[in-house]
Amino acid sequence: MMYESMLCSDSMTKEHTQSLMISEKKRRILKQTDFFFVFLQQIIKRMMKKGLLWLLVVGCWLSVVCCQSTDNGQETVDDGQLLITQIQQCSRLYTAEYQIHKIVTHDDVLRLQGQMTGQDYDIALPVLGDRKIAIPMDATVKAYIDFGGFSEQNVERDGERITIILPDPKVKLTSTKIDHDNVKKYVALLRSDFTDDEISSYEQQGRAAILKAIPEMDIVESARKNAARILIPMIKQMGFSERNITITFRKDLNTQTIIERSTE
Repeated sequence: MMYESMLCSDSMTKEHTQSLMISEKKRRILKQTDFFFVFLQQIIKRMMKKGLLWLLVVGCWLSVVCCQSTDNGQETVDDGQLLITQIQQCSRLYTAEYQIHKIVTHDDVLRLQGQMTGQDYDIALPVLGDRKIAIPMDATVKAYIDFGGFSEQNVERDGERITIILPDPKVKLTSTKIDHDNVKKYVALLRSDFTDDEISSYEQQGRAAILKAIPEMDIVESARKNAARILIPMIKQMGFSERNITITFRKDLNTQTIIERSTE
């Protein structure tokens, strides 16, 4: 019993010692904390006496406001420039293609032309017969938009709305091909056959007729719609709603000036 009592006494002594050590640590921490707050209060009082505290507060507030304004402005500029750069990377964007089948016809009668006694004469000679030819020709017409010169002048922003004014489209007759296997012709017995040069000239007439008919096609509107399908997803990524995006050509676009006469 005496041995157990001694063990209990030792255990209680150790617990009391540990408790005293913990209390001492807490007291030291509180003293350090109190010292910090007292030191901070003295600094604030001195700054208030010299008027430096309000100056410090106002300076911090102005710094935060200016930084936010600068960040927001820079973000807007970067977004706009990023959009222009992405569109410029489209370079030459082919937006429409038409496959056209045309039959070029020619019918001629041999004529006797000249001048006699100061009078011009032009006499048909049906007795010698006539010549007729029908030349089937396949042509490809392409429309493209060159975004190489796209700039901020092509972008109009009004709040949440944005309008992209597309550069003028270009329309080219890129290729023509004569279906020689299906060329139909009639040549009277007393007439000479069509020469290669004549057939080539008829092809040129067919090309000219196709180019002349381009303004009557809806190729310009097709070019706009297809360009919109490519550009709208890019603009939506910049945070614009699709209903607030407009893709258009300039209002005074002349369809006669967008036709390129050369072929690729």
